[in-house]
Amino acid sequence: MYSPKFQYTNTSVKNLLSIERAKVVVDMLPLPADVERKLRDRAKLSMAHYSTRIEGNPLDYSEAQKAILGRKDRRGAKAEQEVRNYWDALTFLATSKKMRIPITENFIRRLHSIIEVRSIGRRHKESQYRGAMPPGMLFAVYDNISKQPEYIPPEYNDVPFLMADYIKWINSDDAYQLPAPVKAAIATYQLVTIHPFEDGNGRTARAIATYVLSTAGYDLKGFNSMEEYYVEDLQGYYENLQMKLPPLYYEGRNNPDLSPWIDYFTTIMAKGFQRIAVLAQSQYQEQIHPRVRNLDPKEKIVLKLLLLKGGEITPKDIGDEFKSVNSRTITKWAQAWMEKGLLEAASGKKRIRSYRIGQEYANINLEDLGFFRE
Repeated sequence: MYSPKFQYTNTSVKNLLSIERAKVVVDMLPLPADVERKLRDRAKLSMAHYSTRIEGNPLDYSEAQKAILGRKDRRGAKAEQEVRNYWDALTFLATSKKMRIPITENFIRRLHSIIEVRSIGRRHKESQYRGAMPPGMLFAVYDNISKQPEYIPPEYNDVPFLMADYIKWINSDDAYQLPAPVKAAIATYQLVTIHPFEDGNGRTARAIATYVLSTAGYDLKGFNSMEEYYVEDLQGYYENLQMKLPPLYYEGRNNPDLSPWIDYFTTIMAKGFQRIAVLAQSQYQEQIHPRVRNLDPKEKIVLKLLLLKGGEITPKDIGDEFKSVNSRTITKWAQAWMEKGLLEAASGKKRIRSYRIGQEYANINLEDLGFFRE
């Protein structure tokens, strides 16, 4: 069975921690359904646009959007068809996730067939692996500028064995025990390296990475698109895939140390996750009740305390919440909060024994404050 070689580096560990922090933020933020749908649609469009852009698709973002929205006209140019295909492939992955379909050879071949639809007459049948080249022709990935072979994949007759081995690994206990970002990085690299199809290998590999992350809960509710970050550094993307290895598969590419690629993949993923976390927080802030938007953290905690205590608290409750604060400070704070309308006296006049939520904040709940019930 395929057994990838790699080591956890300071870079990858740092990135994995950053990814986890961002994931917690996004997973915990309650956003309205329409906002979440908008963010998912944007990410899906970005994936369709940028994944095809990596392979040289000339459409800009707005043109890609028009190609998808105007999909009733199936006679579009090849560039438009590519974007539509990838959109359909992402829909296929979302449906497969709901049905808990595992990654198999047939699954990958079906996915590739959707990505590579060329015309209205071709249905989504499973793609076949590449076959023998005509005499005198070399199957290779060529550099766009020098036109020289940049990568020479394994022989076509080795592909079935390599793909079977790839599937065994991706569904193995060893793979399941890896952090999802590391598994996705390896899955991407190895599928691109095997290069099982004549065309569309990069798009298929990136789609498989999307599926690996999504089924493991690392898609940030569908808000994230790694592809756009690859496009921001396209040269870096290809250089890190190459890892300065010899062009020929059989001369060192069959099982290299993947640590540099994993470092790069997790760096891009952490960058994307951080941006999405900031975006989600921004969207969340827009939904927060106007009256609590300008409250400082201490005031939000007091409101939270009131809600959890049934709407009434004592100075002792405040003191227990804010450790090492003396009674004079608590009285000073409470007076300021009463003047602000945050609190009202619940009992006592000269010496207040308890407080309740001020009328202006009576309809506030925990979610409005950014807290969540366990």
